[in-house]
Amino acid sequence: MSLDTFALLKSLSAAYGPPGREREVRELFKEYVNGLVDEVYEDTSGNLIVKKYGQHKGTVFFSAHMDEVCFLVSKVLPEGFLRLEGIGVDPKLLPSQKVWIHTRSGKRLRGVIGMLAPHLQTEETRSKLNGFEDLFVDVSMSDFSEISVGDFVTFDNESFTVGDFFFGKSLDDRSCGVIIVKMLERLSALKHDFDVFAAFSSREEIGAFGARTASYELQPDIGIALDVTHAIDASPNYPKNEFGKGPAISVGAIPHRKISNLLIETAKQNGIPYQVEPSPSRTGTDGDQIQLETIATGVVSLPLRYMHTPYEQICVKDIEESARLLALFVSALKEGVV
Repeated sequence: MSLDTFALLKSLSAAYGPPGREREVRELFKEYVNGLVDEVYEDTSGNLIVKKYGQHKGTVFFSAHMDEVCFLVSKVLPEGFLRLEGIGVDPKLLPSQKVWIHTRSGKRLRGVIGMLAPHLQTEETRSKLNGFEDLFVDVSMSDFSEISVGDFVTFDNESFTVGDFFFGKSLDDRSCGVIIVKMLERLSALKHDFDVFAAFSSREEIGAFGARTASYELQPDIGIALDVTHAIDASPNYPKNEFGKGPAISVGAIPHRKISNLLIETAKQNGIPYQVEPSPSRTGTDGDQIQLETIATGVVSLPLRYMHTPYEQICVKDIEESARLLALFVSALKEGVV
């Protein structure tokens, strides 16, 4: 029975997983790949590594990160307020957001991000853009005695769907982890010469360290980083990746030309919609670290709107088409392709 994509996204979006604290997400992916692969283990960097064997004619490696943008507690004030430092979050979007504070003892406490009411602001502060120094988390309604500097804080919000669209936190990059799961599901019905390795990787949001250690350990012939990219939005000057038009295949300085071409050829031959995304320098994905291990690397991206906010948006059709592309790409790989 095929796994329900919307159900996978809902559980993964709700899971707790800041950089280096991905255990809850890792356990979900471990459950989802059960029966689809030959080997599953966690490495010392916190990556979940899975292996599905083919005919041992080569190895292809996929990586999608598990961690989410979040905050750290930088100060605990005696009145029941916290100060924060951000990990990948723009402070302008934070006032009035609900959050969870995850204590070292394992408790999860509610908080609300506040700021001074308009009545109490000066003319200068009303026109000022909020920085973290202007914001605080009110935890006075909770027993905040267990909260410590260095505790992680994550968004508290509920995902939802509208037609083919899914909205929620942490779709960067757990939606691409779903692509790996759906690809493995499709590979169960396909022959493939190459062994397939995948990492649900750790700590991408602070430098893609998990992908680096996984690729060093596995030493595959080919690496494919899966991440989200910006979908068309209100900005007329930004990339025009569109929802419902399939995955975006990167071409440029980091992606290996032969891998990009093979992905495009596979899409054309099988009638799979795809988009081409120029990548003039670093890709900002696990691919930047994978290619440092002298691995021929490609990057395939899922269009997403509102990146690093509490309600990111993706189109589920693009997940399904991405999985179909990658499964057929693996099936077509032959010894000596790179």
